[in-house]
Amino acid sequence: MNAFATGLRRLEDALAAVAALALLVLTALMVLGVVLRYVVAEPLSWALGFTTEYLLTAIFFLGLPYTVRAGAHVRIDLLYRLLGTRARWWCTVVGGVLSALFVALLTWGGIRLAAGAWAGGDIPPPGGAELSWPVWTAVVMVPIGTGVALLRLLYLLAVPEQDLPADPAADSVATGEVDH
Repeated sequence: MNAFATGLRRLEDALAAVAALALLVLTALMVLGVVLRYVVAEPLSWALGFTTEYLLTAIFFLGLPYTVRAGAHVRIDLLYRLLGTRARWWCTVVGGVLSALFVALLTWGGIRLAAGAWAGGDIPPPGGAELSWPVWTAVVMVPIGTGVALLRLLYLLAVPEQDLPADPAADSVATGEVDH
């Protein structure tokens, strides 16, 4: 594996680890919220904002590059399996190009959104949201995740025969084995 592929894999693994941590925190907050609501009749007032603005964004966008690498995204392959080898190759190439274009647009939109929030100093007014944190701190995860996913998609198009696991469970993040 070349240096670019190794670096990309490590970056994807790191982002996936942050996404997994966000999922654990989300689960803990949900359990804690239920317990506090029914035991002390006092829910966590900030948990909904933190969950929707940060945790769900992290889970989806920071987990996206790993999902692309592992081939674990949703596919509708009913017709694909019926096609011949050449038609499958064309479908794979066209699908890869369209995916890369779509993710590139998401990356560009995410960069514009995060840069605009940063430049404008966007912060919800006190009482206007559960958290009055700068907006860019949440939306910056969009261009980070989609940017790394775009790199993976472009790499898949440029180097189609890669040493990727056939089974996502055999990958380093899923098994807990990390290259050092």
